[in-house]
Formats: sequence, C-alpha cells, structure tokens
Amino acid sequence: MKKTVLAMALSCLALAGCAGTPSAAPAVTETMTATVTATATVTATPAPAPVVAQAPATPVPAPATTAIIPANVAGMNAEALDDELQALGFKKVVYNSDTGKTVLLLSNWTVTGIDNPGMEQATSKAVVVHVTK
Repeated sequence: MKKTVLAMALSCLALAGCAGTPSAAPAVTETMTATVTATATVTATPAPAPVVAQAPATPVPAPATTAIIPANVAGMNAEALDDELQALGFKKVVYNSDTGKTVLLLSNWTVTGIDNPGMEQATSKAVVVHVTK
C-alpha cells in the first residue's frame, strides 16, 4: 500500500509540472565587450660589443739588413759555420767544393775559406763558402 501511495504522489507531482502553470520568465543576460588599445614606444639600443682581452704585443726586432762576414773560418766544420751564418741573418749561403764534388751533407765538409771575410754585406746577398772533404 505504501508503494501505491508513493507512486500516486509521484504521478501527481509529475502531472503538476506538466499542467501548464505559468513559468518564470527567463533571465536576460547582457554581455558588453570593451576593447582597450595600448601603445608602447620602445627604443632599442644595440648591445655593446664584447671586450676581448689581448696580450700586449711583444716587439719583434727588425731583421738586420747587413752583417759582417766572419773572418777566421778556415778549418771549421761547414755545418757549424752554416749555423753561425744563419744566426747572423744570412739567408743564402753557397758552398763550393775545392774538388768539384757536390756538397750535400755539411757535417762531412771542412771550410777552407770564405769570400769577403770581415766585410759588411747585405744579408739578402749570397755568401760563398769554400769547402773540402
């Protein structure tokens, strides 16, 4: 019986909702859109160039343009004389064999003389050294 009463009550409620009773007016929602414009002025400055530390420049001595040709060279090893002439700045050294052979390995030759000993000469000019085996 309780079930029947409950079912009837629910039916009445359902019918009452559909009975055509005036319903409340729908709510009206008004939407406003506002647009805001902002202007910004930006001044860009370039980034400074990175600073690179540089070591102080080491002064390079100017190469000598002239040098004095060694005088007492007779009896020296040709390789030792060549080292000395290179240290003085002479770039061109010509070795003439007293026997007419080709001078290849300086350490095997002995100096018999040199052209213009004791004279000042431009280091760009050739120095002629006479050697024997």
